[in-house]
Amino acid sequence: MLLKALRLRDFRNIESATLEPHERFNVFTGHNGQGKTNLLEAIYLLGAVKSFRPQTNATLVRFDQKQAVLEAGVDRGGSERIVKIEIHERGKKIFLNNNPVRNLTDFFGTLNVVMFGPEDISLLKGSPGERRRFIDRAIFNAHPAYATEVAGYEDILAQRNALLKAPSLDRTLLSVYDEQLIQAGADLVARRLDFLDHFQPVLERTFGEIFDTSFVAELTYQVRWLDTQPDLESWRADRFEIERALATRLSQTAGEERDRGHTVVGPHRDDLRATLNSLDVREFASQGQHRAFVLAMKIGEITYLEERYHFAPILLLDDVSSELDRERNRFLFDFLRGRDEGQVFITTTHRDYILLDEDLKVFDVDGGEVTERGAVENPVDESAQMISGPMVTGSAPVEDLTPGVPFGDPVSFLGTGALDEDTSEEE
Repeated sequence: MLLKALRLRDFRNIESATLEPHERFNVFTGHNGQGKTNLLEAIYLLGAVKSFRPQTNATLVRFDQKQAVLEAGVDRGGSERIVKIEIHERGKKIFLNNNPVRNLTDFFGTLNVVMFGPEDISLLKGSPGERRRFIDRAIFNAHPAYATEVAGYEDILAQRNALLKAPSLDRTLLSVYDEQLIQAGADLVARRLDFLDHFQPVLERTFGEIFDTSFVAELTYQVRWLDTQPDLESWRADRFEIERALATRLSQTAGEERDRGHTVVGPHRDDLRATLNSLDVREFASQGQHRAFVLAMKIGEITYLEERYHFAPILLLDDVSSELDRERNRFLFDFLRGRDEGQVFITTTHRDYILLDEDLKVFDVDGGEVTERGAVENPVDESAQMISGPMVTGSAPVEDLTPGVPFGDPVSFLGTGALDEDTSEEE
């Protein structure tokens, strides 16, 4: 998978930018606040439709402008596509090969990206929602249709919560929502358990390479709506056991949920537990071990996709090197250089942190202006120039999309939130 051309107009602080990225490494360098992360955000938006950081549509548009336009030429397995997003205050319009996209299921998977930023370093110390976001994004990259499954669950959850808050409870309607929540919730839990089953060996191997093979790194699923941890192996073998557990617990918590006015049972409450030799990383790991574990999770996510599904996602690294110690930073770049393929976009304030000498382009970013410093060895050939001429603007208009329709506000795990309705239940 390659992003062969990128054009931006009136996005954040970028008035206009046109890039022809290198097929391997691309480095955005400059002082803080100049727009480096905005470039990564644009690429992420073109894959996920939602930003990885807090935003409204209005904040994505350059000051005093009415819309932002993001456009990319993408090559996936020899199939070339043009992806375009127009961002307005009221919503987003999405185009694929100049045709309006009306169903995100048809769009997701066109551009797969894995994001690794400074906030990920504290992934294991943060809220459960951050760890749910990690697993849900990883599943989405392997199975784009998972976004639709999560969106369905979130819709059921929102309607059920609204009903629980109502002055008069319609128990017949509640039973309908209960059954829908049980089915959709069981699907999500089953997906997560299946991912962890295949991801665990990759994580363990990667952590051993980064830190020490004498430590066994494990990531286990934590069901937070049950009083005790269930037998997850039996849940993996029999999805109906998940359904039965959800049904039983919903019945047991009916009074509590009515009093609270929200749903306390379901995968929007769950968590991941990281351990080294069975000891909780949050409580017992050193800072070096903690950062090595997070790095293993992110590298493991890429390796998992490459080994299991035979494609390399685009990797976005936002000033990560400044958060890693020298040894871990060197391992990261050894890993990146050692891959047979895989396009990477990196931001940094210090070029010395980026341990790359070939197969790269460097772009200077200053006040929203992006200037290519020059390619170093193996520059992208002319076939990379997929988007020729002016910015594509001739697509048929799509009705303005507002939050609540399929891609006015995509599923939460693609953005800064995670599948997490009840923040009061986080800890």
